[in-house]
Amino acid sequence: MILKKHFYPLNMLLLLLTLGVGCSNDKASKEVPVQIEESPPSVSGMPEGKLIIQLSDKEKDELQIETARVSSNIQNYRLQVPGVVFPASGYVSIISTPLDGRVSAVMIRDGDPVRKGQELFKIESLVFGNLVAEYLQGLAEERFQTTRLERLKQLVEQTISSKAELDRAMSDYQRASATSIAAFAKLKAIGVPDHEIEALKSAENIDPSLKIHAPIGGKFDQRMVELGQSVNALEKLGRIIDTDKVLIKGYLSPEDARSIQMGDSVRIGRRDNDQLGIAAVVSSVNPGLDEENRSVVVNVEVHPEDGWPKPGETVRMEIATRSLGEVFAVPLKAVTYDGNQAVVFVKKDESTYEKRGIEITEIQDQFAIVNEGMQEEEEVAISQVFSLKALSRFEMIAEE
Repeated sequence: MILKKHFYPLNMLLLLLTLGVGCSNDKASKEVPVQIEESPPSVSGMPEGKLIIQLSDKEKDELQIETARVSSNIQNYRLQVPGVVFPASGYVSIISTPLDGRVSAVMIRDGDPVRKGQELFKIESLVFGNLVAEYLQGLAEERFQTTRLERLKQLVEQTISSKAELDRAMSDYQRASATSIAAFAKLKAIGVPDHEIEALKSAENIDPSLKIHAPIGGKFDQRMVELGQSVNALEKLGRIIDTDKVLIKGYLSPEDARSIQMGDSVRIGRRDNDQLGIAAVVSSVNPGLDEENRSVVVNVEVHPEDGWPKPGETVRMEIATRSLGEVFAVPLKAVTYDGNQAVVFVKKDESTYEKRGIEITEIQDQFAIVNEGMQEEEEVAISQVFSLKALSRFEMIAEE
């Protein structure tokens, strides 16, 4: 509906509006009071119809309304996300003992640099001694059966021994070989390297001490046992962390996470210094909510710079992402509320503005992201919004 035009100075309009509201309050004291709420709510819905505000030349000169063009197809906007640093996958290793035994040597301290394959602990274990004995017995049996098989092959060729004896020798050799292979596999399964297994063949005595080696390089962290301590199989001894790469987990609300995708740009900053930062990208997004804080977890892997960040630290993450589908960015200065409805004043021409309801999906920086109620290239008032709101109410009261 197009409202009737009233030629009053702006200050007179505001005065009349104040008096009108006062009179209406006197009348309302005898009837049911009407309360107007101005607190910004969760925005949804569209008002029916349109409200047009026609300014006189004097009002236009007095107000000097500034406008801004609404931008569509928001390509990038930024989310501020808290993050926690963890060791990256493949860059952390838990050290544990595969067998029951006693810690007979400790060759590492917390914080010491570690190279891959370095000896860390020795575990004195009867189980390990039995495995070594089983392997050596298997080797000896395999050698014997190999020699016997070769001798029988020659006797069969000379028709001195029968083919049946050769078949039995072949079967015995295969069983001995399988036993030797199985004993070798058991030693490999508990972490004994090839060169140590090879050295067992020439050892004069069996040393029942299992050497625990570092599976990766890095720094040793959290030693959990002491010299002489008895340990059970699979008990943790410590861990190694390679800080060449870390994993940063960011925690977002489900609403913000809907627009995050793999490959989105991320800037990792210190909580106390926003000038420093590391550029990265989103590695992955967890499909479900984190059970502890009911947030969506975004994973970012980065290479620390100058020893920062370290596992356990909290950081600030700024994710540059894009909207899903066509949306519009409306300056927050243009948005006001009429009850529970967010509204803007859309410029139709130099003297005409339309009061229009909008649906806001989220607030980013200095813009409201709107997916309904706007059109591309429209202009909205960003100054004198309260005056336009007052004029619209005055016109509605006057028309009634």
